[in-house]
Amino acid sequence: MEDMAHWIDTQHLLAKARQSLISGGIQGRAKNGRQLWDRESGRRPGRLSRTRWHALMKTSLGKILSMISCCALLQPPPVWADEGDVINLSAGVSVLSDDNLFRLPSSADPQSDTITTTTVGLNLNKAIGLQRVIANVKLIDYRYQRNDYLDFLALNYDAKWLWAAGTRWTGELAFQRSQLPNNYANDRTLGRRNVQIYLLNRFETNYWFHSSWAAVAGVLRTSLENQVTTSVDGDYEADGYNLGLRYLGASGNSLTARAIHLEGTYSKRPFNSFFQFDNGFTQDNYQLDFSWRLSGISQLRGRIEYLDREYQHFSQRDYSGLAANLQYVYAISGKSTLTLAYIRALEAYQQLTTSYYVLDDVAVSAQWLATGKVTVNGLLGYGRQDYRGAIIPLPAGVAQRQDNTARLGFDLAYQAAPWLQFKAGLTLQKRNSNYDIYEYKDRTAFVSATLQY
Repeated sequence: MEDMAHWIDTQHLLAKARQSLISGGIQGRAKNGRQLWDRESGRRPGRLSRTRWHALMKTSLGKILSMISCCALLQPPPVWADEGDVINLSAGVSVLSDDNLFRLPSSADPQSDTITTTTVGLNLNKAIGLQRVIANVKLIDYRYQRNDYLDFLALNYDAKWLWAAGTRWTGELAFQRSQLPNNYANDRTLGRRNVQIYLLNRFETNYWFHSSWAAVAGVLRTSLENQVTTSVDGDYEADGYNLGLRYLGASGNSLTARAIHLEGTYSKRPFNSFFQFDNGFTQDNYQLDFSWRLSGISQLRGRIEYLDREYQHFSQRDYSGLAANLQYVYAISGKSTLTLAYIRALEAYQQLTTSYYVLDDVAVSAQWLATGKVTVNGLLGYGRQDYRGAIIPLPAGVAQRQDNTARLGFDLAYQAAPWLQFKAGLTLQKRNSNYDIYEYKDRTAFVSATLQY
């Protein structure tokens, strides 16, 4: 359900850096020891009215049909992406209608908007002996119908060199860039465009001292840059290293235990002793990630970790605790899959009344292959965010902020041809909070088309 709003409200960027170490670390090894890699790679609407839905469909279909017509003129014969291709091209257009773009409470007169995104992508997957180079580059053009000051062009990429020296030494050199629009659910920089740029560069080495066991070591550099200065998710740069031990069984089951150390500095946010805005931090993570097939139709995968963040000058901002990202996948039949997910995250969120929050989120999603061309996805989720670490005393009887968010999503995909997919979906979201200003209701609907060559 990649076209829907992600079922976690925030982009946990340091968590993404840690998770990238996991997803990039385990490499498939053939039994003969030679095949080392096997990766996959201004009005307040009460609802989406019939008139608005008709307008959305009319606008969307016009843009989608125009894109398909242009591609057909450029290349009349249908040529589609093949798994054996070294280079694949893609193009897509999506039109999304959002009836509460800025995630405002009903008392603040929420504003709707229609967002059109046009995407052009290139995928490279090339094996050279024991080496493999993988790259995914995308240009995404965001266009807002009403709030056009939010328009921007994003460049995202994920490039990897999966290297090997003989059968004992393997590793990965990776470069990632994500450019995303501001998430107004947690950072309301209203009236200004705030685009976040997240970078992650890393190098990792595995030494396979046994056919199933490897020692792991790596280094990384990550950064976050905001177009608008914000204290909630301030600009930072962090360098780190990790050490661990990895198990990869013949059946494909895997376990990795590792320790990660990060040292970060806030690059733009000024040091402030009154608000206790620090200029640096250290963070240690002790984690176990796993992917384990429980049976022929079920799998448990994810990560459990303990993290500890300390700031250089203001210990009141420190936090530590358990975090997790777990998924249980069950194949109900050959055409349907059920996934149960749980996320627990600790994230910095610095204001006078809070230093961080703890997120507990549960979700159940299902996928049904209705026919050879039609796929149906559904999702139901509930999340709770507890804000902690106030640096000033709260008035008597005033509790710290607590948000509860419920989500319901549905989408339908139609594979019209091997090279062409249409998709449409609807997402409903409602957040309740003990601070009324942070409550909101939101409905989004989208249609999209994607071409693969």
